[in-house]
Amino acid sequence: MNASLFRPIASATGDMREGARPVPATLEALFSTHVGFVWRTLRHFGVARVDLDDQTQEVFLVAHRRLPEWDGAHPRAWLYAIARRCAAGYRRRSHRRHERAVETLPESTHTHDPADRIEMDRLHRALDSLDEEKRSVFVLYEVEEMTMREVAEAVECTLPTAYARLYAARRELARALEEKEEEK
Repeated sequence: MNASLFRPIASATGDMREGARPVPATLEALFSTHVGFVWRTLRHFGVARVDLDDQTQEVFLVAHRRLPEWDGAHPRAWLYAIARRCAAGYRRRSHRRHERAVETLPESTHTHDPADRIEMDRLHRALDSLDEEKRSVFVLYEVEEMTMREVAEAVECTLPTAYARLYAARRELARALEEKEEEK
């Protein structure tokens, strides 16, 4: 095992407060803390379920190579940016191989109530109607509970732009869900 994989890095848990010193952690701690987040992020970006484990591993391999460049702040935002680029590369490669993801079902809701599944389907279709920039901001803020500063860093935009995208996403989602309700 490569010993450099476990060298200290700053704040793998994301607990950076104003004026606080980074808490040393290992790449192993970064992985164990954020692997679920990376997996969900890749899933949101359209990586097929059968390829999620491989692509998650790819994100952490890239993170390992880029550790010297990372300032240790906002680990989820940093990993999100890496995951976004890995997912884009994955989609480009799958198009060249003429592969298409055939799985369009939403993630399991762990419920057997058909009404709940219908509601989740409605929500996923409404989310899919958003452009990628708005959907990313909405999911990172509302689902992943990242701070807006972390969201702005992750999607590489200014803080006011991130807030504008969140507001627009909420407005478009509300409109899409209202239209779907009227169709019933």
